[in-house]
Amino acid sequence: MLGMLGLLGALFAGVAADAVLVRAGKGAEADDSTETDAPETETEDAPPAGDLTDAGADSAGTTPHAPVQAVDTSQASGFDGQPRSDDLPDRPDPDRRMNGTEGDDVLTAGGGQDTLRGGVGNDLLAGQGGDDRIIGGAGQDHAHGGAGQDTLRGGSGDDVLDGNAGDDRLRGNLGDDQLAGHAGRDDLAGGGGDDSLLGGSGDDSLRGDAGDDWLAGGFGDDLLTGGAGTDTLDGNDGDDTLSGLDPDGQAAVDYLNGGAGDDWLVLGAGDIASGGGGADVFTLGDTSGDVARIDDFDAAQDEILVLYDAAAHPNPVVTLLSEPGSDDVTVLLDGLPLALVQGGAGLTPGLIRLAAA
Repeated sequence: MLGMLGLLGALFAGVAADAVLVRAGKGAEADDSTETDAPETETEDAPPAGDLTDAGADSAGTTPHAPVQAVDTSQASGFDGQPRSDDLPDRPDPDRRMNGTEGDDVLTAGGGQDTLRGGVGNDLLAGQGGDDRIIGGAGQDHAHGGAGQDTLRGGSGDDVLDGNAGDDRLRGNLGDDQLAGHAGRDDLAGGGGDDSLLGGSGDDSLRGDAGDDWLAGGFGDDLLTGGAGTDTLDGNDGDDTLSGLDPDGQAAVDYLNGGAGDDWLVLGAGDIASGGGGADVFTLGDTSGDVARIDDFDAAQDEILVLYDAAAHPNPVVTLLSEPGSDDVTVLLDGLPLALVQGGAGLTPGLIRLAAA
């Protein structure tokens, strides 16, 4: 009987040992990334590492894993389940259209090619990146172009337009406007009203249009056209072209100041011109009206050019008339006085160039 009990005890002991070995073998298959050479330890401060595949296992002798963080895989989050490269370009900003209200609005563009329209109030309209289109309204608006090649238009009020960077196009429209191109090759037109136009650092084109305007080229080789009204044109630095001719034939007096550089000054009837530093060309026409005036002609480096109508002057002859008791001389074409040259005592007809218009 004792022998039988001993035999049964040995049998149950063997079965229990086999069960332990089988359970241990299954644990190794469930996490085959576990190092088998090092003994497994359990501490609360450093739970064993795991991956997403065994996050829900509840095996005996292991510490539960930390909760799995949720991942936003929606397209709005920029993750659509496809592999992503770190060097992909950013998506461009969309083009926006923004309209003001009847009040005083502040509208700011984004990075696209945006359109901003003011409204009735005194608005602040700011472009950013991109080629923006900014349009003022009835109030006194401030429009800033920002980067890009922008188009800025004022409205019926006294507006301030700043092109900033890029080759910009500025139009004042009605009102006494202030236009500044700043950097780039800018195109500025004042429109109606007494406007102030400043080109900036590039080779700019400035047109005063109607009204008594002030135009300043700034740096660069600029083109300044006064238009109708009594205008003041300052070329500043660079080789500039200044024109005081009135398109409608009116004889308003314009003031042309070339500044530094080799400038080209076109005088209309009654205009007053000063070339400044450099070798300048003063251009006269055979127009009727008040005699123009040249203030700083230097025979050593400056030049006078007379443009004439070949039909009216088939055989043009230039003569000079000296002023009694003065160094001033008057330039005449076929007896028609064109301009008074102050300090032009050293001027001779041979120094005056003729060209048919």
